[in-house]
Amino acid sequence: MNFFKRWLRWQLKVFGSVAMVVVLTIGFGALAGTYWPDYAWGTTALFAAVVFGLTCWLG
Repeated sequence: MNFFKRWLRWQLKVFGSVAMVVVLTIGFGALAGTYWPDYAWGTTALFAAVVFGLTCWLG
């Protein structure tokens, strides 16, 4: 039972990390598309890379 609890906790942590990156990236992309449409793709890609890197580094 302890193994299952540790595995489930790890799965939730991974899912939370992925969901956080996706939600932040979509939110930033929506704001960038609204306020800076000429630079939206590049800034969103850079933002996604930075957030993903921070998530991997902190996780």
